Amino acid sequence: MKHISTAYEAAPVVRGMGVYCPLGTNCTELETALLEQRDSIGTVTSFDASRFLSDQASAFGKDVEIDLEAGEADWMDRATLFTIAAYREALEQSGLNLSEVDPGRIAVCLGSSHSGLVRTEDVARGVIDDAIDTMDPKVISATLVSHCTAVIKRLSGARGRVLTISSACASSNSAIGVAADMIRKGEADVVIAGGADTVSLSVMAGFNALRALAAEKSAPFGQDIGLSIGEGAGIVILTRGDMPGAQDHGRILGYGLSGDAHHATAPDQDGAGAANAIVAALKDAAVEAAEVGYVNAHGTGTEANDGAESRAIAKLFGDSVPVSSTKGYYGHTLGASGVIETISSILMAKHGKAPANLRIETLRDGVEPLNFAKSDSAAGPDTTLLVNNFGFGGNNSSLLVRVGHEAAESVLPASNVDEIVITGAGACSAAGLGREVFERTLLTNEPIAETGASGFATAKVGPLKFKTPDLKPFARTSPTTKHALVALKEAMGDDAEIYAENQRSGLIGGAVFGAQKPTEKFMESVFQGDPALANAHYFPMITMNATGGATSLAYQIKGYTTTVCGSAAALAYAADLAAVDRQDRVAVVAGDEMTERLERIYHRTGVVSHPEAPRAGRADALGEFGGAITLERRGAAEARGAQVLARLKGWATRQDPVDLSVEKSGEALIRAQKAALEQAGKSADQITRIVLLDKGLAPTARATANALKATFGADVPPAIRPADVFGYAPSSGPLMTVIAGLLPEKGVTLATGYDVIGEAFAFVLEGGAA
Repeated sequence: MKHISTAYEAAPVVRGMGVYCPLGTNCTELETALLEQRDSIGTVTSFDASRFLSDQASAFGKDVEIDLEAGEADWMDRATLFTIAAYREALEQSGLNLSEVDPGRIAVCLGSSHSGLVRTEDVARGVIDDAIDTMDPKVISATLVSHCTAVIKRLSGARGRVLTISSACASSNSAIGVAADMIRKGEADVVIAGGADTVSLSVMAGFNALRALAAEKSAPFGQDIGLSIGEGAGIVILTRGDMPGAQDHGRILGYGLSGDAHHATAPDQDGAGAANAIVAALKDAAVEAAEVGYVNAHGTGTEANDGAESRAIAKLFGDSVPVSSTKGYYGHTLGASGVIETISSILMAKHGKAPANLRIETLRDGVEPLNFAKSDSAAGPDTTLLVNNFGFGGNNSSLLVRVGHEAAESVLPASNVDEIVITGAGACSAAGLGREVFERTLLTNEPIAETGASGFATAKVGPLKFKTPDLKPFARTSPTTKHALVALKEAMGDDAEIYAENQRSGLIGGAVFGAQKPTEKFMESVFQGDPALANAHYFPMITMNATGGATSLAYQIKGYTTTVCGSAAALAYAADLAAVDRQDRVAVVAGDEMTERLERIYHRTGVVSHPEAPRAGRADALGEFGGAITLERRGAAEARGAQVLARLKGWATRQDPVDLSVEKSGEALIRAQKAALEQAGKSADQITRIVLLDKGLAPTARATANALKATFGADVPPAIRPADVFGYAPSSGPLMTVIAGLLPEKGVTLATGYDVIGEAFAFVLEGGAA
């Protein structure tokens, strides 16, 4: 385990902070507003919200002025503009000159729930108006949640690890924790972390459909029920403790994740899921509950959240620690909540204060009588802060930050590194259900895609009828989720009982964007109907983490649970979690579904060729697929006598500093393959087989060929290309590639290539048990 240190370094330092939201377009403005107890919630002006339960939100006007190169604002998503502004402030504040830092040691980890949704609305209108073939492909690319991350990666020149987390409202909170881990494990010297989200017509229509909006300004934990949504971005720049910097705002001590496995949109009412995330964070940071001096609660203002969270806090902290929700100031900024609330907590701690709760004169029934912060509540300046964020799908995240003189002394506990083994795999493909038919079809090397009414070739999974007790509740969910559910059931097999109700068993989802059919249905209800009557059934399904949430619910998986952009990144993160002993085992899931509209979108962006006009390097066909892999610490697997399909000897993901594409040189893939081989302790000449994903955006095929030549010279081992048989599956393609690498064979397999967002990946597999 060469790239994972056996002893964590000192806690990463917050060197710079930047924020851009209606309450403050920089940290100074935000700090002043918090001290003066002003809010930014008011009437929405960027679209007509008059027929919703409320027209109140914390939102900018229609136009946002950010200084950019000519033409960039014409295609970027609104959330990306916010992110750029926050990044610039954080970088300036940090005092770092990134040109003096090894770009391979600069990483990016951002989180968002609905970044890209404003551009998705534009594309939805284009699809409805049958105008998709005339849209700018760059506008379409800006619909991806990972687009914010791609732009910051380009601006910073980062060539280290790049990760986008999309676990609904827990996204940026989780991103900061994962970013800190990159430094703790010695993977990076500088990590740009945070996230962004927007207030848009479709988001507000969705929360209105769920009857979650507050009639007036939200009052978390108070009598008036409901949330006010908000928008904005926040960035924190983390560095190693021994790097020089202009400021030291504090240390990231640790984080914890959990899954409720309770409901698609509502938390477990006893607060158990929230409590589990907090306990995991405390353990990770080696901090006792009594050391926490302030809790920034998730506190959305909804009836479902506030009572459950208050019970979790009361259970762990009693009524002594000051607690507040800063959503009363700038609304619920969705996936950006964690980073904006972390920055708010740090800014107030500088003054020795806890942010006061707004509009909480009387507690709501069902809320525990905690020590809700008032104007004179103290929290610092030397203290430990806890920031909670919980999201749709039961994704929970807690983050611990130490500020003041104690921060410099923060040293984290050693990690207990172990080898990772693969104990299960499952596949749901157009060839049929199960890994056996997947492998049999793969060995024929014959494409199974068929040309449909749209004129495009697609390999589609047949309709799935869920009638068994465990899956029947998901009969009306999206095809993407169904494909993943079936695959995970096979992957877990008889081991399902050790995943259920076990805090040491987690689940990581990988997705490129939300399920397509629900997204189309929801957007139709907004733009072809009355937005005030938008479809509440489909809205929760359009979040990136809907599939991960549903699979955790179906199989009661409650350990570390989140969703990241791309299944390669998901598999690598899951392996990290197990390797450093956060989890004993982790399941990884991903799925894809196709529609005629999506086929046209992929064609317009250059991912897939039309059968009548094939283009070199592009995919010949798209594919529906569901994939699942179960990973386990070798010691845990041996202790229970588990079957081992393969040992995961090395893994790495890298990206090029370009927008959602790759450099023709194959530089990112060269670095990923080198890192994975080094971790595995293998040389290139020990690889006996390659499983390859080398189709997609135009430069991908050339970049892959260049990388293989750089790694292997003239003796490139034989390659299997599963996407040529099953079609190109944008979300699950990398997972499909690794599953194909489990074909029984002596020797060492390299599963490698690029995914649709430009993620270069390399996984080194060695068959069977040692």
